[in-house]
Amino acid sequence: MADITHNRPVGPAAAFVGEDDHDGSRAATPWGAGAPRRFVALLFSALFVLLALVLAFDYFVDATGVTGRNTKWNVVGNAKDRTVKLDYYERLAANPPQTVLLGSSRTMKFEPSVVEAITGERTFNAAVSGGTPEDSLLFVKLIAQRQPNNFPHLVWGVDVDAFRDKQLRDGLAQDPRTQQFLSTPRRVMNTVTMVGTLLEWQTLKTSVQSLGRGGPAPSTAAKRTYAPDGFQEWELHPVATTPDLLRRQVATEMRQYTQAIFVRDDYTKVEDAPTEDFEELIRIANRHGDVPTVFLTPYQPGAQRFLDRYDIRARTREVRALLERLQTGRGLRFEVADFTDLANFGGTATQFYDGVHMTTVNTSAALRELGRRGLLTRP
Repeated sequence: MADITHNRPVGPAAAFVGEDDHDGSRAATPWGAGAPRRFVALLFSALFVLLALVLAFDYFVDATGVTGRNTKWNVVGNAKDRTVKLDYYERLAANPPQTVLLGSSRTMKFEPSVVEAITGERTFNAAVSGGTPEDSLLFVKLIAQRQPNNFPHLVWGVDVDAFRDKQLRDGLAQDPRTQQFLSTPRRVMNTVTMVGTLLEWQTLKTSVQSLGRGGPAPSTAAKRTYAPDGFQEWELHPVATTPDLLRRQVATEMRQYTQAIFVRDDYTKVEDAPTEDFEELIRIANRHGDVPTVFLTPYQPGAQRFLDRYDIRARTREVRALLERLQTGRGLRFEVADFTDLANFGGTATQFYDGVHMTTVNTSAALRELGRRGLLTRP
């Protein structure tokens, strides 16, 4: 019988020409039929491992204070302030404050001693860096738990950008003393948000840079102290001595600020979660007989050219409308002082460290104006 296979490859070569085997099936490709799937699985596995390593690294270093922990590599000057404020507040248990200042880093240079000089009432500054309505709410819940019968008057510095969901630091939500007040879904959501921030390129970049430098200089860290009344004793930046230096400090701060608030956090409208936190805080205070004072914090006038790109005026109008709606439509009792215009409290454009943080000259002027309006004490 004639050999019928003499014109076709035999052995391994048959697999490369794609002809049918004797049983009619297609010969296997050199990588195998499942190769694309294995490649995709391998790729995703490698990506997962990479993300896990980045997450672990950024959590360990925590250069930006995202987790609320105080590591040696924290480059954010007030990353540890949440723990400090809780510690200092607890030390006042025998003689608790009669007035509490709330807010973000923009309120941390408001001096309790100035309030005490005006009102004669013991005052504590509970403001924290990057402070959100959730931060203030958690602190107030702790106050209500510790001071149910002598609840203090609340004076809250609210930033126009506070009403956004995504925030940088999660310290009070992670501290056991205040975490107890969070629902399980909220804890999960906060953790997811924190993980997302830890996985950002900017966070990784900052962690690598800080680790390479060994963290802030010991002399710098040693100067970052807080008074027993919660006042931030150290300066964010040297006070500008010339208009040109102030312009440069404003520009530096605002580039970072706008990138974080309007690009990373995509703040384009007043959002629901921080609004709900605001409302809950006011209701707690009202139930304890207090009518809180809310004042809107200002920007340095030179910051406006950076803010106009992101329509900050529209956000400011939204926040004003929200506060009015909560007062009239929701039955919440609180007073509002709009200090977004420096003229409303006698502020000075030169008395800023940068685009958002005021020196004690301006913060004292703001407190005196609140005192003049009778808003530093209960009505």
